Amino acid sequence: MFMRKTLPVIIAFVCGVSVVIDYFFKIDALKPFAQEILTWRSIIAIFALGLGAVNIIRVHVKNLQRDGGKNIFSWALLVTFVVTILVGVTSGQSSPTYKFIFDYINVPTGSAIFSLLAFYIGTAAYRAFRAKNAEAAILLITGCIVMLGRVPIGAKILPFSPKATDWIMSVLNVGGQRGVMIAGAIGFIAVSLRIIVGLERRSYGGE
Repeated sequence: MFMRKTLPVIIAFVCGVSVVIDYFFKIDALKPFAQEILTWRSIIAIFALGLGAVNIIRVHVKNLQRDGGKNIFSWALLVTFVVTILVGVTSGQSSPTYKFIFDYINVPTGSAIFSLLAFYIGTAAYRAFRAKNAEAAILLITGCIVMLGRVPIGAKILPFSPKATDWIMSVLNVGGQRGVMIAGAIGFIAVSLRIIVGLERRSYGGE
């Protein structure tokens, strides 16, 4: 019970409080300990990345075992995963082979995924732009002005759309983003404090 519940809470409390105090108060005696904690954070993050890679391999190996090796997507992931690791370990990240894999496989794949996301965003915008109430009507009008202000033909249709778009993006949009970021930061602080004091049991495997 102590090793599974109490000890993780103590470690989280000591590490969290030490880093926070060192960041805000700059105590010289505490700085080496805080820096050591940050170094261990990087090491733990690397191990977590390795566990994630192992989990991906296990999931796709089980997929191949379940369907008799017919899942071409699992095969593609496993083959590219192994080839990329072998090339990176043996030849280094600056080798022509590794650059070829990154420039002609990884980058185009990422671009294709983001291109597909544009269609999902378009369909979501279409559903959101239905003027069912006052808020939706404001969203519809603002969205139409921004879309017209971003294309050359928009200035011909609505001459004021470019200036209105710049004002919307630099004032309304930035203000909304800052509000969301501040709210997210407050939520992050609240969750961090709950973890430090041991109230967030889900972080330690509890309910």
